[in-house]
Amino acid sequence: MELEECLKARRDTRHFLPDPVPQQVLNKALAAAHMAPSVGLSEPWRFVSVESAENRTFIKKLFNEARQKAQKQVADEQDEARSDLHQSLKLEAILDAPVGLAVFCELPSENYTIGVIGTPQTLMWSVACAIQNLWLSLTDQGYGAGWVSILDFEQLKKELDVPEAWLPLGYLCIGKPATDYDKKPMLQNQGWKQRTPEPIVLKR
Repeated sequence: MELEECLKARRDTRHFLPDPVPQQVLNKALAAAHMAPSVGLSEPWRFVSVESAENRTFIKKLFNEARQKAQKQVADEQDEARSDLHQSLKLEAILDAPVGLAVFCELPSENYTIGVIGTPQTLMWSVACAIQNLWLSLTDQGYGAGWVSILDFEQLKKELDVPEAWLPLGYLCIGKPATDYDKKPMLQNQGWKQRTPEPIVLKR
C-alpha cells in the first residue's frame, strides 16, 4: 500500500471481526513501532499484551465507569440530541477485539535525556509516534486498531502490575475491521463531528 493510501485508510476502529490476528502481523506492527523517532533516542514505548479474560473484564469496567462520567458531562450541556448521540456511540471494543495492547511510556532512569529539559512531554510524544507507526503497519496489513483513552489510567497501571516508571497512555483494541465506516472517521460518519478539510497554519 502506498503511504498516502495507507494514511487515508487508517481508521480508529471500534467494530472488529472475531478472526484471530496472526502473530506475524503483530510482530511486524511492533517492529514498525520500534522504528519511530524518539526524543534523545530514548525509545520510551512499552507494551503489555492483555490476554487474560479477567484483565480485559476489569479494563472494560474501568471504561464503563469513565464513560458514565463523560456522559454526565455531556448531559450537563443540556443538549438532549447531543447527549443521546454521545450515548449511542461505540467508543471501545475491549471485549470484542481479538488483541488488547496497553501502551506505556517509561520514564528514563538516567539523569539527563537530550530534548527533555523544559518539555518532559516529549517522551510521551515519542510514544505517540510509535503508536502511529504501529497503526499504519496494521492498516497496511489489512488490520486495524482503536485507541481507548476513556479509562482511569492509574487503575489500569495497578491492574497490569507494571513498573512504577511506566506511565499509561492508553489501550489499543486490535483486529480485523468489520467496517471501514464508509472511508470516513467513525465520529464523522455518525454525525458527532466533521473533519476539517485542511490543517490550520498560521504565518507570523
